[in-house]
Amino acid sequence: MIEPKVFEKDRNFHGTKGIIFIRNKMLVYRRDNNTANYPLYIDLLGGGKEKNESAFDTFKREVKEEFGINVETRDIVYAKQYISAMDSSKESYFIVVKLDNIMESDIIFSDEGLEYFVLTTEEYLQLKDTIPRQKDKVIEFLNN
Repeated sequence: MIEPKVFEKDRNFHGTKGIIFIRNKMLVYRRDNNTANYPLYIDLLGGGKEKNESAFDTFKREVKEEFGINVETRDIVYAKQYISAMDSSKESYFIVVKLDNIMESDIIFSDEGLEYFVLTTEEYLQLKDTIPRQKDKVIEFLNN
């Protein structure tokens, strides 16, 4: 399922989070202490909207900035709209991308977090320090 609104500009949305699958493992990272929400927790990729971005544009930019990885619309396997947890008057989006043409060695990790991990979904779901609403979205995707 891919929500078509994910590509529309001028939407009233807060941001986009999601999963990058590299082969069959998901890329996640540990947040640093410079955030008020869930410091040191395991986080999914993505972030807040800038300017006139679509939800996909936001995700694409954030993934490039944080991990040096390019994603394209053809890589999306799932995209869903939610009500933002940060601002209930806005939307947020969850995107899942599968990339079979890159390897873990292609990752260029930025300074926005402390470390990154490439985990199976089972390993991710076993972690106790993930952001609960994100884990719920991962489970929903896996059950879709």
